[in-house]
Amino acid sequence: MAGRMTMSSSMTERRSCRKSMMIFSGRSLSRSLTVWIREEVGVIAAFTGYLVAIICGKVGQAPVQKILRNGRTVTIFTVGTGGLFDQRTFGAKDLPKPAQWHRIAVHNDTLGAYAVQQLSKNSPVYVEGDIETRVYNDSISGQVKNIPEICIRRDGRIRLIKIGESVSKMSFEDLREGLL
Repeated sequence: MAGRMTMSSSMTERRSCRKSMMIFSGRSLSRSLTVWIREEVGVIAAFTGYLVAIICGKVGQAPVQKILRNGRTVTIFTVGTGGLFDQRTFGAKDLPKPAQWHRIAVHNDTLGAYAVQQLSKNSPVYVEGDIETRVYNDSISGQVKNIPEICIRRDGRIRLIKIGESVSKMSFEDLREGLL
């Protein structure tokens, strides 16, 4: 077969690398698992990366559902972590840093419907999903834009934290209980 290139599996081996990044109550905890790289005959094996984000904060923008060109529904909202959510306060020098805002895109129909029904602006929420970068061409300037967002697909989770529950006193296992 002309033009077809074959490689034996002993020369290259693809292993997956799972790196997870936890952002919990505004504090960033970085945790990475072991990356396996095998070297054979001077060739380093290729590996793929996988990023997971765990966000616990307050909803900034109420969830909005959008219908894509292919007919699928995506629910989009923002979550703020840490810092001061209301930036209209002036004068004090020892104010906390501004909140860090995270864009959440829910690609799961069940979780998207849950987000629209249960989440509202300023409600505390626990979100677990994949970190992805969406690339698109800006129609006005023609530039290529990259937007990092947390995508919730089949393996993602959302939990509305009830009023009266203190997130700082809850264990990680308690937060994961009752997730959709």
